Amino acid sequence: MLTLYSFFKKLPQTSSFIFYGLRLFWRADPFKTGVLFFITLLGASLGPLLVWLSAKVIDEITRAPFQLSSWNTLVWAALAYVALTLIVDALQPIAEMQKRLLTAKLEAYVDELLIEKAISIPDTAAFEDSSFHAKSQIIRYNEYFVSMWITIVSQTCSGIVMIAASSLMIGTFAPWIPLLFLILAFPKLYWEAKLNNATFEGREEVQELRRRAEYYAGVPLIPETAGEIKMFNLVPFFKASYRNTALKLLNTISHDHRKLALYHLFWSVLQSLAAGFVLIYIVQQALRGAFSVGDLLLFIGATVQFNEGVNEMFAAFAIGARETRHLGNIYTFLNSKNTMETGDAPIADRKTEGYAFDRVSFTYDGSKTVLDIEKLDIPLNKTTVLVGENGSGKTTLIKLLLRYFDPNQGAIYYNGLPLKAYDIKHFRSNATAVFQDFLRYEMSLKLNIGLGEVSSRNDLAKIEKAALFGGVNLFLDKLENGYDTELGRLFGGRNLSGGEWQRVAISRAFMRDESADLFIFDEPSSALDVFIEEEIFDKLSRMTEGKTVIIVSHRLSTARFADHIIFLENGRVIETGTHDELMANQGQYAELYHLQAKKYV
Repeated sequence: MLTLYSFFKKLPQTSSFIFYGLRLFWRADPFKTGVLFFITLLGASLGPLLVWLSAKVIDEITRAPFQLSSWNTLVWAALAYVALTLIVDALQPIAEMQKRLLTAKLEAYVDELLIEKAISIPDTAAFEDSSFHAKSQIIRYNEYFVSMWITIVSQTCSGIVMIAASSLMIGTFAPWIPLLFLILAFPKLYWEAKLNNATFEGREEVQELRRRAEYYAGVPLIPETAGEIKMFNLVPFFKASYRNTALKLLNTISHDHRKLALYHLFWSVLQSLAAGFVLIYIVQQALRGAFSVGDLLLFIGATVQFNEGVNEMFAAFAIGARETRHLGNIYTFLNSKNTMETGDAPIADRKTEGYAFDRVSFTYDGSKTVLDIEKLDIPLNKTTVLVGENGSGKTTLIKLLLRYFDPNQGAIYYNGLPLKAYDIKHFRSNATAVFQDFLRYEMSLKLNIGLGEVSSRNDLAKIEKAALFGGVNLFLDKLENGYDTELGRLFGGRNLSGGEWQRVAISRAFMRDESADLFIFDEPSSALDVFIEEEIFDKLSRMTEGKTVIIVSHRLSTARFADHIIFLENGRVIETGTHDELMANQGQYAELYHLQAKKYV
């Protein structure tokens, strides 16, 4: 009883998810949705009508011979039967075509909803959450679910029509017969829904095995991993890992389907016994003269239609019970509230103060503190370099400055206002950046640079100016189609070296050289040698005059060009000042500087 109570308790929520799924259909394509539903209902109603017509034809034949020239009721009924049969046959491929087209439209619509969701999330914390990635991927690759859900809805509508029409026909002989079939069907519905939920392939543990199997199979096949995979001879390892994971997945699914098969066998036998009992009763009544031959055919045909309707509708309901979980996941994911809220203040035209950290503490996972800064100022319209060893918190500090994350404690101010007060989109449009993990877009060189300011992606003069700053002009003549050269291997384009890609990323950042007041460079020369690095920072000092520039670097030689240096260690500020001041202090900065300088002496 507790299980039944839970079932009915969840019914309102399940119903709301079902209506949400129907709204997805309608919003994806109202016309195709309407056509599919019309064809489905028409096809479902024609089945019982054909059974009724066939019964009338049989009765007419027993009364009078068939003569086409007489055009009597029998002839018209026979012609109507043929015409309706042709319509039923014609409707099936049309319905399948509409299903495929609506599936494609619904897939595209769900993808658009996912993109809109990504746009609505102001921070990057969600994107770095593994569960967020897993959920988005399951929804993103949704072809199976979409086609299944369309089938479920159409089967449900078809089943309801078939049950209603055949019940009316059967009820003319014995009203208790459709009631008996329904009584048998309801337990089947409940247990099938329960079993399908228990064996749902979209449940978390199965999806986890699928993702791991796909990962193990994919790693040896992508260009980015080929070198290391070959170096350490890892293909056999990944093959074995894939095989073990795939075997676990197969065993899990096989166990589930064995349970389903036994269940279906039990109910099929029970339904066959009930149908056989009823058929014996009806035949006995026909032998006593209570029914005509046509009535007997009508009853048999209506019983078949009833059982088909029950199987369609209840199978759809049972499968739908598990698929609504997927619908619920989609709804919950797309309608989840963002943890970060945006302000409404614009960036002031006149700026008098830089960035100020006030008792800022931050941790990614709630355990290890990554940043712990009591007080820190980053001066306005100056070049500040953040230095420190790996893991000192440099990149995290940048993420807080750009408000990709909010501090767990304390606040960061810009121009006298806390960052939370600013409109996030407007705030970020006032900045530009080169990230350590910059993207390599599988697009043309022109777009790879132009995407730094999307509105100017076709402004070749501006792109050329940015490319000149980044040094792309140094290898441009090697590209067969110049700025129209496709980059990356995914679509058969030209691949670049690490340093060349980094120059493209630097050029992309400088697409905002006129609009941005804040320039951030996170290890902007990591793939460049020290001589090219000096060239880049020489250009930087000339082209960013009057801008606030923040550079993250593990090379202390970079700091010599800075107006201000911040030395970080284990998330804490150890020293601040100019290069000369810190060298004079003979502290950790000076020690590390001398250590690095020995490499080039």
